[in-house]
Amino acid sequence: MRQDVPEELTATVDTLITLVSTVESPETLPQDRQGVVESAEHLTTALAAINDPRTPPELRRELTSVVKQVTSTLRVVSDPRAPAEERSMLILVVKRSTSTLPLICAPGTPQELRDKMIAGVKESAFAAEHSADGDSARAPDRSGTPAPDTTVRQALPGKSGSDEITRDKRTPPEERERLVTATQQVSALLKKISDPETSSEERSEATRDLDDKTARMKDQQEQAASAQERPEESLGKAAAVCTSAIFDSTSESALAQGLEKLVPPDWEGEGIKDFWKAEEKTDDRLEVLARLRNNENARGPFEVVPLITELAELVPHDELFGSLGGSALSCKQTATYLEEKFGITVGTWLS
Repeated sequence: MRQDVPEELTATVDTLITLVSTVESPETLPQDRQGVVESAEHLTTALAAINDPRTPPELRRELTSVVKQVTSTLRVVSDPRAPAEERSMLILVVKRSTSTLPLICAPGTPQELRDKMIAGVKESAFAAEHSADGDSARAPDRSGTPAPDTTVRQALPGKSGSDEITRDKRTPPEERERLVTATQQVSALLKKISDPETSSEERSEATRDLDDKTARMKDQQEQAASAQERPEESLGKAAAVCTSAIFDSTSESALAQGLEKLVPPDWEGEGIKDFWKAEEKTDDRLEVLARLRNNENARGPFEVVPLITELAELVPHDELFGSLGGSALSCKQTATYLEEKFGITVGTWLS
């Protein structure tokens, strides 16, 4: 596509190509590689719309701005020198945020909804870039308010669950519109908090507003996801979808600690670098794919009941939809199965 983009995007596309090439390194975690590649794929949707003569000039300008901002963000957040868990989390945020681009570019998308989604993508990317660029070691101020970059990094993952639900074709249009409105209010606050040009008074006010807006967004996330029409999954399928989503969105240190007693014996010597995803084997067993600390890929069996009960301790109901998006429904389905079949209460998932 590089040959066809406007000249002002040539350098941006060169950067994007370099980023995709860089993550092919065997040292790159599978989830990080997948996140960068999927983000680039989403951006090609915007590039195709920019190159399409039928695209209205104003939308072309907006998409050009999105591509530049997201590519800049992706360059910063995928820097291998960044702390591994912070890098993985911010790449996930970019991947989810850009996943809304096909809907943004779709001709039938209402203009008001499109405008809010475009704003949300740019605001999230800006906040992710500047929180990664910030000094994570900064202490809270005298009132105990966390440093701006800390506040933003804590809030961005929960906001990104909205993007997963928004892009899903199963989300009813009216629920999508309400969710996009609530989420864009959160992303606007995150941009303000992370912006170096925001005054301390404005930043404090935005930080105070963030809790209320985030609570409203969480309610809308669950409402919008729950309104989706989904076929009932088997226990094994639901557990695999749920587990993979938690692996994608939860820090490796938390996973390693929570699942320490469940890992196969032959993994213990090397240790786990990255829990990647899970595949259905039977109703009571999954096969988990992981990257070991020696950079070898491994597969191993995990029993569904102990695995799910441990994961439920890591992701409580209050964080379920923000962390996992629509995949949270598979977690709730799994919890229902375990309660009905085995009398096992799975954390707070059915609260």
